[in-house]
Amino acid sequence: MGKGRSLIVILAAIAGVVLTLRLGGWQLSRADEKIQYQSQLEAQMRLPPLDTLSLQQNPEQWLNVHRRVELFGTWLSEKTVYLDNRSHKGRPGFWVMTPFQWSDGQVVWVQRGWVARDPSDATKAAPIQTPTQPVRLEGRISAGLSHMTELKATTAGPSQVGELLIRSNLDRQTMQAMVTEQVSAVVVQTGANSDGLSRDWPVVSGSADKNKGYAFQWFALSGLIALLFIWFQWIGPWRHAKQQS
Repeated sequence: MGKGRSLIVILAAIAGVVLTLRLGGWQLSRADEKIQYQSQLEAQMRLPPLDTLSLQQNPEQWLNVHRRVELFGTWLSEKTVYLDNRSHKGRPGFWVMTPFQWSDGQVVWVQRGWVARDPSDATKAAPIQTPTQPVRLEGRISAGLSHMTELKATTAGPSQVGELLIRSNLDRQTMQAMVTEQVSAVVVQTGANSDGLSRDWPVVSGSADKNKGYAFQWFALSGLIALLFIWFQWIGPWRHAKQQS
């Protein structure tokens, strides 16, 4: 019975050490992936911005996520969508999304900025301005919009709520359904605040510090399991036998 119990303890200790070592190694690999991603991101953002002509000649460049763009075109203001439940510095509000026609038959959906919700009416927002004349747009190509949890998912288009088109989420399929032009990409507008919108977007990064911290914890747990096994299986019994002799 004693040998069987000892065997179980040995196997459990080995399994615990192996498992925690593998989990630590997996976290380090995730950290390496994030470091590589951050390097690629910074390299993309250092490149000169893509302009209308280069994007017309090579549309595949829209796949270069986080690459800066400089476009000249017009806003399709009547299609503006307000994405609900996007807080900013603790204040409730909306992300404002408007399609921007940058070429004949081509639009990008632009994440233009954040606007506060009316404190007395959740279906209203602070006023914004949308130029009617052609304008120059500075931005960066987005990987896509973050998805907010909805009580009931829907694929229908944005619903008119009061004076605004309000929706919890906006996917690529809905963006395309709302316009007759081809949707090239989603662009995050950069630059100074304007048109009544705030654009102090969070810094895009792929920090690996958290994964390194998790890796340290798993390796520390692995070492603790090994030390406890050695203590209770070898050192403890040896000290007890020595005291008895």
